[in-house]
Amino acid sequence: MTKQNETRHYPFADADLTPNAKGLSTSINRDMTDFAGRNITNVTLADLEILIDDFDNMPTDKELLGEWMAATDVKNKTMEDVKIAIRPIRNMAELVYKGKGKYTSFGFEDMAHMSGNDLYQLVKRVVRVGTKCLAELSTQGLTQAQLTDLQNMATLLDTQIDNAEDKQETRDLETQQRIQKGNALWDKMVELASIGKSIYVDTNPAKYNDYVLTTTPPSDAPPTETPVK
Repeated sequence: MTKQNETRHYPFADADLTPNAKGLSTSINRDMTDFAGRNITNVTLADLEILIDDFDNMPTDKELLGEWMAATDVKNKTMEDVKIAIRPIRNMAELVYKGKGKYTSFGFEDMAHMSGNDLYQLVKRVVRVGTKCLAELSTQGLTQAQLTDLQNMATLLDTQIDNAEDKQETRDLETQQRIQKGNALWDKMVELASIGKSIYVDTNPAKYNDYVLTTTPPSDAPPTETPVK
C-alpha cells in the first residue's frame, strides 16, 4: 500500500512557523501565573521549546534542493563527456559496418536524448561490443585505451547517477519529516493558544489577541485574512 504524503496542518510557510511559536512561548511565559490554573507549567514550555528546536533544526528545502541540483549538474557534465567520447567510436563503427549489421549491436540511436541510466547502459554496451570488434575497428583508429577510458567514465557516471538519486530521495524524506515535526509543533501551539484565549476572552482583549494565531500565507498561496481560531 502506497504511503500518502504528509500535508501541513499549519496554513503558512515553514519559515513563519518558528517565529510564531517563539512568540507564543514568550506570551505564555509572561502570563505563566494565569496559565498555572490550567496546569500549564515551565515543563510545558520546555516541551514546547523542544518541539520548536526539533522543527527549526531541520534542513530547509532550499538547502536540500541546492544539494540535489549540484549533484545533478555533476552527473549531467559527465553525461556530456560520455557522449563526446562515444561519438568518434560511433563514426568508426558506421564507416566499418556501413551503418548495418554489427553497427546496430552498439545501439547508438537517440543517444542525444537518453536519460542517465539509458546512457550508462549504452556506454557498457559500447565497451562490450567495441572490445569484441576491436580488431576490425582498429582500422579506423579505435584503441583499447579508448575503451578503458570509456569504461572508467561509465563507472563514474553510475556513481553520479546514484548520488543524484540519493539527494532527491533525501530531499523527499526530509520534506516529509519536516512537515511531521511542523505539524506536531503547530498542534501544540493551537492547544496552548486556545487555552490563552479562553483565559483572556472576557478580561483582557490585548492579551487575548496575543493568542490568536494569525496566518501568513506562503508566497505561492492565495492571501488570507482569516485568523486561526
